[in-house]
Amino acid sequence: MNQSEDKNGRTADDQQTVLSHSGDELQELTYEDALAALETVVARLESGDVTLDESMKLFQKGTELSRICTARLAAIEKQITQLLQSEDGTLEEKPFDEAN
Repeated sequence: MNQSEDKNGRTADDQQTVLSHSGDELQELTYEDALAALETVVARLESGDVTLDESMKLFQKGTELSRICTARLAAIEKQITQLLQSEDGTLEEKPFDEAN
């Protein structure tokens, strides 16, 4: 992994490109790409080196990316099945949300 790449091999330029995507393009991002872009947004906001207008745009983009990440996680959670042991010792499958 190059120092200018994140753990998934994305460079700062890749993440900048993601930030320039429209709403429809953002919907096509994987969870990992959306999360990396969200982390970039947060870092830029925390840097204090952006104008008020740019801060508002970054905040809006971050909110959209956060919703995308939440939706991706919810979709995966619905697909997860847990094996639970019943009182008589048998195993049964239950969807993740019913297991908790």
